[in-house]
Amino acid sequence: MTPVERPGLPRRAVLRLALGAGGVGALTACGLSVDDTVRPGLEVDAAQDREEIQYQPEPPRAGMTPAELVQGFLLAGASTGSGLSVARSYLTPEASSAWNPDDAQTIVQAQDLPQIRSEGDGTMHVQTRVAARIDADGRYSLAKASDGAIVRFGVSRVDGEWRISKVQQDFGRLLPSSRVDQMYRRYRVHYAAIGWNRLVPDLRWIPSDQEATRLVRAQLGDVPGYLAGAVQTDADARLTVDAVPVIDGVAQVDLKTDLSSDPTVRKNFAAQLVASLMQLPAVTQVALSVAGSTLDLPGIEPPLTSPAQFGFVEVGLPDGQYAIVREDERAVPVPLRQVGAATDTDVAARESPFSEVPTRWARLAVSLDGKEIAGVRGSGLELVRWFDDKTSVPVEQFATHMTRPVYDASGVLWVAGRGELDSSRLWVINTAVDPSEPDAEPAEVPAPWLTGRRPIAISVSPDSTCLAAISTDDGGGDVQIQVSGIARQPNGLPTSTATQSLQVAASVEQARDLTWITPTTLGVLGRRSTDKAVRPLIVEVGGQIEALAAVTSARSIATTGGERELYVTTSSGRTYSRVGASWSALGVTGTVVVPSS
Repeated sequence: MTPVERPGLPRRAVLRLALGAGGVGALTACGLSVDDTVRPGLEVDAAQDREEIQYQPEPPRAGMTPAELVQGFLLAGASTGSGLSVARSYLTPEASSAWNPDDAQTIVQAQDLPQIRSEGDGTMHVQTRVAARIDADGRYSLAKASDGAIVRFGVSRVDGEWRISKVQQDFGRLLPSSRVDQMYRRYRVHYAAIGWNRLVPDLRWIPSDQEATRLVRAQLGDVPGYLAGAVQTDADARLTVDAVPVIDGVAQVDLKTDLSSDPTVRKNFAAQLVASLMQLPAVTQVALSVAGSTLDLPGIEPPLTSPAQFGFVEVGLPDGQYAIVREDERAVPVPLRQVGAATDTDVAARESPFSEVPTRWARLAVSLDGKEIAGVRGSGLELVRWFDDKTSVPVEQFATHMTRPVYDASGVLWVAGRGELDSSRLWVINTAVDPSEPDAEPAEVPAPWLTGRRPIAISVSPDSTCLAAISTDDGGGDVQIQVSGIARQPNGLPTSTATQSLQVAASVEQARDLTWITPTTLGVLGRRSTDKAVRPLIVEVGGQIEALAAVTSARSIATTGGERELYVTTSSGRTYSRVGASWSALGVTGTVVVPSS
């Protein structure tokens, strides 16, 4: 939207601005560093009992120039709660009533200092490089290195002093990277998986005031497009009053009477609210009511403290998991928890239940129970399944450029590639039936967001509800890392992904492999513009990136249960495990293949 044009603006000026925690007049000659990494101690799954840093913005001074006025407004606007009243003092009453930063986009400023200049006719122009954006729904999106933003403000005189008379409609805040973790906190909202007793998390960034109210507002929103068809919620649920008070540790949620009458939907939605609100450090239990009366939840007794009360379970690492250690053409199962301590002598002493796996089948996956191996030949044209009774079955060709396959927690075998149609990119194999039966043939899984793309790697989340994929255009450019929900039949077989995807880690310009670490975190072998080479990255789905120490010639990445249990395999076949801030070669010289990677 074009700002109001008014005459009388002083001569064209350019003012460089540092959006720090200093006063309105404080300018600095050095830039703010770009920091899009996850900071230690701020893990999504942990309670975020951080020390609050009080940010006190300054009100406008008498005699400020238009450039200084805009600078001061941006500084004051990098706040929430009572700090916004100071920011509004830079605006005319009309502009103040039209500006609602919580319903607009927050721009996270990159390293270069923004520029403020006059365009004449009462219009001020602010230009900055962008590190990330946080939208009105609390979704954090990293920007590409080339991303920038221009914001315009109208200014006019009020009682002899300059004030901002027009704020660009889509503008909320301009926030330095250093302020993000002070002003926002990461929380999950939850949705019920269709046909599963799982809650699917969706990461949001919530301003650090009125957290219970803001979190419930986010929970009451529509299902995100990238999860549509895979999860459900009560689309009719609304708060009676737009507030969720927390009194003596009890988050009190009062809903309108148009809550769904379906008992399953109602129970699931109650579990969603409990799961989301119990993340807040100040909340010890949740009280749910409808128009002031306690919500009827048959069979569930208060206090409401966990989604487990509603039958939802946390996905844990199943017992009896095995990895495969491959030495030449020999594939040997090793208990997953023993992989880190295994030696070549240990592996040599173990018998292999598998027939030989030729080395030209380099892209391998192993089922969670270690009873089946799938491999794609280096040409990307052939897929073979090996079983622990010394038999193997070649799968009739159905695609080219196939990725490394992966088994999900349900035992379904996935592979991506290129089929006869431009839209054919993703297939599954039902491993629960005999390989000779028609039901064991590859079944295409619609994934419209991969149409025309070239898949490089895929991975299925630990709860089997989401697929992550690396893809490029036909020329190998336009690298994208995307996440999409998985819709399944009651028997667990996938029917499709969501029609949309969520692009994450847009700052990654090159990527080779990925694996799910938690339901909201990926491990990626990738390179950003600031990296000299491909390196392991921890990527929040809807959040930031943590760069780990590089591993020379890294080709694949996997985990046995968390970001501290990461494994990276190099092009020579040697596997390294994460040890603190570095990597250590495993005691086995063969390639280690970890399930669900």
